[in-house]
Amino acid sequence: MTVALSFLFMPLDVALDIGTSSSRLATSQRGILFDEPTMVAIDTNSGSVVEVGHGALDMVARTPRHVVVFRPLAQGATVDFDVTARLIAGLFERAGISKLSRARVVMSVPSLATSIERRALRQAAIQAGAREVSLIEAPIAAAIGLGLPVQDPVGSAVALLGAGASEAAVISLGGIVTGSARRQGGNDLDVAIATLLRLKLGVVVAPAVLEQLKITLASATGESRGHSEVVLARTVDRGEIVEVDVDADLVNSAVHDVVVTTVRMIQECLGDAPPDLSQDVSARGLTLVGGHARLSDLAGLVATSTGVDVRVADEPDVVVIKGLQLCLEEMSSLYALFRNADR
Repeated sequence: MTVALSFLFMPLDVALDIGTSSSRLATSQRGILFDEPTMVAIDTNSGSVVEVGHGALDMVARTPRHVVVFRPLAQGATVDFDVTARLIAGLFERAGISKLSRARVVMSVPSLATSIERRALRQAAIQAGAREVSLIEAPIAAAIGLGLPVQDPVGSAVALLGAGASEAAVISLGGIVTGSARRQGGNDLDVAIATLLRLKLGVVVAPAVLEQLKITLASATGESRGHSEVVLARTVDRGEIVEVDVDADLVNSAVHDVVVTTVRMIQECLGDAPPDLSQDVSARGLTLVGGHARLSDLAGLVATSTGVDVRVADEPDVVVIKGLQLCLEEMSSLYALFRNADR
C-alpha cells in the first residue's frame, strides 16, 4: 500500500509550449496529449472554463453573451495573465493532471520575452496548479528537438517562425550566442492577405479561407505560376455571400513585407555570429521550424539570401514540444539551460 501511494503522488513532469496560435502539452510518460488552438472559452458569470482548444474555437461567434472566447497571447507574449492561467488549468484538466500530481513543468519562452513576460508565464502555470516551473528559450528547445548538439562547442543555427513571433539563433555551449527576433509571424501574413482582399476586392473571408490562400497561393519568392483560387467571401458594402477568384499575385504582394522582414532577421543573426561559429553554420546549415516555416519557397529564398544550406524540419510545428519532452528526461544535465532562461 505504501509503495502504491508513493507512486500515486510522485511528481509528474509536464512539457508546455504555449504559443500565440497553438498550444501543446506533453508528458515524458505519455507523449503529446494536447495540440490545439490557444483559445479558451470562459463563463463570465461563474468564471469557469467552458472549453479550450478546438472546442473554444468552434464557439467563436456562436456563444451567449455570458460566454467569451479569448486568445490570451499575442505576438508571443501573455496579454491576459488570468486567462492564460485558466487556459493552462484547462490543459491540465484535459490531460488528467490535478494539483495532487505536483506537476513539475518545463515551458518554452520566446528569446525576446522580457523578464516581466517570463515571470507572468511562470506565475500563470503556478496559479494553474504547477508545483515547480522551469523556462527554456524556444530556439534552444527547438534545437534540442532537432537533435542538434546544443551543449557542444559548435555552432547550431535554427529559425523559429511562429504565428506571433519569429526568432533566429546561433547556439553553442548551451546558450544563444547571437540571436535576432521580431514580434511578427504567420498571423501577420493572414492579416496582410485579409487587408488586401478588403481593399482590392471589397470582401472579407473566414480565417480558414485565409489559411487556405496562404497555403495554396503564397510564395516567398513572389512566383505566381498563374495560379488562382475561387473562395467564398462576404462583400463589405452589402454583406452578400459571393464567390471571388483570388489570384496568386494579390496574395504574394500581401505577404511580401513580412517575408522581407523574416529574411532580414535571419541575415542579422547569422551576420553577427563569430567567425568560427559562422564556419560551423556554413558546414551544418540552418533549420526552419514553426508553422510559418511551411511558406512555399521560403527555405530557398533564405538559402539564396544567406549563402547557407537551409531546410525545413520534418513536422516543424511540433519540434519545440519534442525538445521540451527531451528536457524532461534530462532535467539534471540541462539545468544550465533553464537557469539562463530564468532571467
